Amino acid sequence: MATLTETAVATASGLTRAEVIEGVQTARALQQAAAVRELELALAWARLHPCSAGEPGAHWGDWTLYGEGLVALAGPGAPQIAEFAPSDLAAALGISLDSARRLLADVLELAYRLPRLWDLVRAGKVAPWRARAISTETHDLSREGALFADRLICAAPERIGLVEAARLVQEARLFYDPDRAAADESEALARRGVWVRHGRTPATSEVTMTLDTLDAELLDQTIARIAGDLRGLGDTDPLDARRATAVGILADPQHALDLMSGRPCAPTPGIRPTTEVHLHLTPDDLAPTSTASRTGVAVVEKLGAVTTGLLDAWLTRYAEVGASIRVRPVLDLGRGLTSRHAPDSVDAHDPPAWMRESVLLRHATCVFPGCRRDSRACDLDHITAYLPPSDGGPPGQTTPANLAPLCRTHHRVKTHGGWTYKRRDDDYHHWTSPTGHQYDVPPNPRRPLRS
Repeated sequence: MATLTETAVATASGLTRAEVIEGVQTARALQQAAAVRELELALAWARLHPCSAGEPGAHWGDWTLYGEGLVALAGPGAPQIAEFAPSDLAAALGISLDSARRLLADVLELAYRLPRLWDLVRAGKVAPWRARAISTETHDLSREGALFADRLICAAPERIGLVEAARLVQEARLFYDPDRAAADESEALARRGVWVRHGRTPATSEVTMTLDTLDAELLDQTIARIAGDLRGLGDTDPLDARRATAVGILADPQHALDLMSGRPCAPTPGIRPTTEVHLHLTPDDLAPTSTASRTGVAVVEKLGAVTTGLLDAWLTRYAEVGASIRVRPVLDLGRGLTSRHAPDSVDAHDPPAWMRESVLLRHATCVFPGCRRDSRACDLDHITAYLPPSDGGPPGQTTPANLAPLCRTHHRVKTHGGWTYKRRDDDYHHWTSPTGHQYDVPPNPRRPLRS
């Protein structure tokens, strides 16, 4: 295979090697300057939106009924900002609400609690991304502890790194709170959990677990034992694959007990959990897409497209272990927002189940600019505010066309934050912010409509 000589490369690009290096350095400097400017503007936005006395400030998480458990964006000593300030910034930047919260939290932490590090960022001596990563380590410190950590970290600006900074933050934490080591252990135990993240292909998912160390050791031994038993029963998969199968077996305690005790593994329906999967499937999907494999394609919500062969394997496995499977019909989006046998509207605030499902299928996520919250976890908002009939409201206000999913935070933004929106005929949602900026959110059905 022919290779380009240095001369040919320079001729093709119009640049010499020295010019390429200088261009890369210039691009990096411009990128860092832009990142610093973005932080400065985010700080200016925060200062333009102070939290009013008696009002809740911007916080992490969604608003609960009584506003309990709200966590401020930055640590003690940093000012509180208005509750809806992150939403406006998120829409302007085209990022998620949590990303906007993180941006504001980081710059508030830097400006008010890590001033030496903030000065180094503005002077171009520390990369903004590095300073932001360090700022996330100090949110739980007292203001005095944060200032002490700031002094430790910035004592040698040329050697500031994430690992060393984390160590110095821990040093500051222990210096200002000798009992913190024990508290950290308790907090670490409180953060135990198991999280499932679906992968690039629906065939597999990643499971992340944070366990008590002793539990983790025991789990590892149990997985190793089941993987060995599987091999003895004739499973020829590699060790890692058998360990993954072992974890799946542990999801059915009776199955695992039978396997490890040598008893026959008979399903015992009635004690198995129920799994609900929203499956989008039409007769056309069942038609084989490959003559060789004779498999069609189905779409599973939150996972994506799967072959009907994989779907059949999943259903077969559930049946073999006696699991309960709930199959829910999915409306055909090609027929529009309403059912042929249902009215177009109802004279009630809450929509019936079929109407709610129709809207959730039409809009897979919250329709606020930049939000990606799944609509099944959202409120249904009346685009034109609902007026009770007892107060003079007209009939038929609750219709699919007048409903849209909004997550709890953005529902509050629309209701109390000065944002307005309307649904266009092409199913776009046109939003107007309190500053007069306008945003169009395109339709996002759970499955693209067939042409």
